[in-house]
Amino acid sequence: MTSRVGYRARASRISQITRVLWTNETQWLSDALAVRECGSLRCRLHCAAGFSQCEYHRALERPLPDRIREVLEQLGPTFVKAGQMLALRPDYLPLPYAQALQRLHTHALPFDAATARGIVESELGAPLNRLFADFEPEPFAAASLSQVHRAVLRDGRAVAVKVQRPDVAQLVSRDLALLRWAAAKVEAHRPGAMAFRPTEAVDELTTYTSRELDFRREATVSEQVRRNAAPDARLVVPAVHRGLSTSRVLTTDLIDGMPPAPADELIAAGIDPERVLAAGASWMVRQLFTDGLFHADPHPGNILLLPRNRICLLDFGMFGRLDRAQRRRMGLMLLALISGDYNAVGTALLRMSTLRPGADPHGFRDAVAELVEDWYEAETGMTAAQLLLRDLGLGGAFGIVFPRELMLLCRALITLESSARVVRPDLDLSVLFRPLLPQLLLALLPTPRNLWGMWTEQRIDYLGLALDLPDMVLELADTLRRRSVLDQLTTTVTPPRPHEWLPAVAEIAGGGWIARSVRAALPR
Repeated sequence: MTSRVGYRARASRISQITRVLWTNETQWLSDALAVRECGSLRCRLHCAAGFSQCEYHRALERPLPDRIREVLEQLGPTFVKAGQMLALRPDYLPLPYAQALQRLHTHALPFDAATARGIVESELGAPLNRLFADFEPEPFAAASLSQVHRAVLRDGRAVAVKVQRPDVAQLVSRDLALLRWAAAKVEAHRPGAMAFRPTEAVDELTTYTSRELDFRREATVSEQVRRNAAPDARLVVPAVHRGLSTSRVLTTDLIDGMPPAPADELIAAGIDPERVLAAGASWMVRQLFTDGLFHADPHPGNILLLPRNRICLLDFGMFGRLDRAQRRRMGLMLLALISGDYNAVGTALLRMSTLRPGADPHGFRDAVAELVEDWYEAETGMTAAQLLLRDLGLGGAFGIVFPRELMLLCRALITLESSARVVRPDLDLSVLFRPLLPQLLLALLPTPRNLWGMWTEQRIDYLGLALDLPDMVLELADTLRRRSVLDQLTTTVTPPRPHEWLPAVAEIAGGGWIARSVRAALPR
């Protein structure tokens, strides 16, 4: 019986999807799925009667990229998330579509208070009046996956309680399965679509969405960013209340502040626009190139500006991680971009990419250099963040595939720039970042602090090297001994010159230093 219900639910969802595609004149997508007619009998009868449009049809004079954006909004949270991800993957689809999808919004209505109460009590294992002194039944924010309620703890502290929508995990899982099926159908019926890798796009979406559906992961990231930001009094991250949080409920301190607003409104509220913009830019540079853990979606709804020119980040459901090598490569790429080093931008991007069969890296490097040169020396109307998106968009045409982390970095920079332009509409991210180049260089150079960080992150690898070193020295000695015997059989023996034995001595000495350092660092 369950499988029959599941089949009916899937069939109903497929019918709904095809109806939306047909009534927005995007039935060519249905054709790619081998679906030949609208899924709504009511719509087909209405149109067959001779009417030009039925109640399902929308304004069809809009450009196709905009209609596709509206289609995704109609189809719900999973498809909105897919569009938001594709907006930052111009190597998956043409750039005009990626740019249209950047304007995707989720018009989410709140679910009822009784349902929210039931979820909180079920997840936290106690009646609401035992958990909180007060819990506001109406949410003050609602999104596609959750909504947020104000509450007061028993000790009087104000908190924000984020509650996941009922059954959203099952609904998202169903839609992701349909998207995976659709991607396979598109690849089978439209071989040309393979260039945009539909199946890989669905796999990437699944990874992102599973992160956002597990509030425990968001809590861990939020706590780590809070620790990283602690030394700077300008930076605020709400504290997480672990005892009142689960995979579907997240409770944090409630922060009062104002979202990004025009400069005159900030000044009236006692906030210096320039100083708070500088604080936000500095924080992003620190997250990206020092901490390696960053907020990947800093849109205006996730930012609060506080008195004393402080800035608060909320909602760490979408985040990115960069290891030390990635931070170095991406930092050099950003440095080249801001400095207008045309050739270095393409070279830096190639070092972070993989090449598909038949790729043209030289053509890509030349195309990027030309694009950067035009941007740097002429008025192109693009900002630095938009330029980076255009550079990445060139990858698809030249067979270049960029890593997920680079796309998340691009998303973060574009979203941060959009938030900053609420305050200063003419702002270019490069203007904010240029004064921070010394900070960026300091994060990249081998300073004592960076070397200590490298040791902390990779001490297990160094320990392995120290443990393997004795065997490596014996293997080296054996290799040299066999080579010496072979030389004696073929030519006159000459004493080794210093430059031949110095590397071996240096390796042994370095190995001894590493072993001693590891031994000192291990707990006693």
